[in-house]
Amino acid sequence: MTESTPSEPTPEEGEPTSFAETAKNWVKKHKTKIGAVVGLAVVGLAVVGVAARLAEGQADEDTEDTESALDPEAAGQPREPTVLHAVIDHLRTLPDGQNASEERRAAYKDATGEDLPAGQTYVSGTSRGGSSDEYEETPGEAAA
Repeated sequence: MTESTPSEPTPEEGEPTSFAETAKNWVKKHKTKIGAVVGLAVVGLAVVGVAARLAEGQADEDTEDTESALDPEAAGQPREPTVLHAVIDHLRTLPDGQNASEERRAAYKDATGEDLPAGQTYVSGTSRGGSSDEYEETPGEAAA
């Protein structure tokens, strides 16, 4: 196996080249391709770094927006009154292990004539928001 392949040049004495020489020759031959790959890697890392900083900044802004939305007074804005609206009768699924009270079962039976399904509770209709002067009838009366 003293014969050399075309990719492994031998010195003029006929001895095979060392690994270091072969590596140097390979680098010289592929210098432009290596530079392009390294350049792309550097650009890719820069893009990832910028994206991470932007995402971090966006997360900070989102946190500030959420905090100010939850507490308008903390953001120096007066709190707007909630608009008066009806909440209709509905069933709510209870967490595992919880059951509706006898009062809620009876209220559901009175409203529908049926037994309350297991794992559910009955939420009676009401109104929310606004002032009590604005709403004169209950949601049940409005639907009837």
